[in-house]
Amino acid sequence: MTLTELACWVLGIVMILVVVGGWGSTWRSRKEERRSARYRAVCRLCLAVFRLDGRGSEHRCPECGAKTDRSGPTPLG
Repeated sequence: MTLTELACWVLGIVMILVVVGGWGSTWRSRKEERRSARYRAVCRLCLAVFRLDGRGSEHRCPECGAKTDRSGPTPLG
């Protein structure tokens, strides 16, 4: 194996590691976003985003006090 072949192999392995690392980082970020979305709600009235405490299906908005469920605002309000 010559020095040129060794350099090509090292560069190829480094490029593969960079691509796999970027893919893993993106996957981890999307997983964390989905996990945090489970505990997040959007008020139908004032559109405030707040964290759910996990009990029940309806929650009160801390900003305006309106009842809000997990689904958030809809196009028709």
